[in-house]
Amino acid sequence: MKAKKAAQTDKRVDRRSIRARSITEREAAVLRLVALGYENREIAEELGITVKTVGTHRFKIMNKLAFRNVADLIRYAIAMGIAPIEIE
Repeated sequence: MKAKKAAQTDKRVDRRSIRARSITEREAAVLRLVALGYENREIAEELGITVKTVGTHRFKIMNKLAFRNVADLIRYAIAMGIAPIEIE
């Protein structure tokens, strides 16, 4: 049973990796800043876009990667090296 569940998890991860390739450069920039703890307003200022556009990018990223919450999105960004963490 565990092997079957592990195989399903691997497939899910593989699908997410494939979907990640479809993220635009702008979406990757938004993802990085979200993972670094920026709020939508701060992301908008940093990238020179509107807060609404940031929300649209976040929505599209979540759908493309099939995540249900921001915590999963942040873990993914760190794991993929999109938003490296610094340990002090």
